[in-house]
Amino acid sequence: MEIIQIDGLEVIPSLFNSYDELINIELQQEQISSVFPNKETTLSYAFVKAGISLGYYKILSAKLQSSKRTLFTLHKQ
Repeated sequence: MEIIQIDGLEVIPSLFNSYDELINIELQQEQISSVFPNKETTLSYAFVKAGISLGYYKILSAKLQSSKRTLFTLHKQ
């Protein structure tokens, strides 16, 4: 399993795929509120993989995959 940092928080996603300017990440339901908390000033989240900054991403969509997992699609800002 690979570890991704999102706004400094280490996360082990069920699925992680990155494309040119898109990220698909699947998270367990209990991870979502700590990984993607509501923000008042910005809607972007900083992603780091293997110590390399991937940039800031904004959530485009969230699709419930099962009662335990949600797939998020994010776009680079």
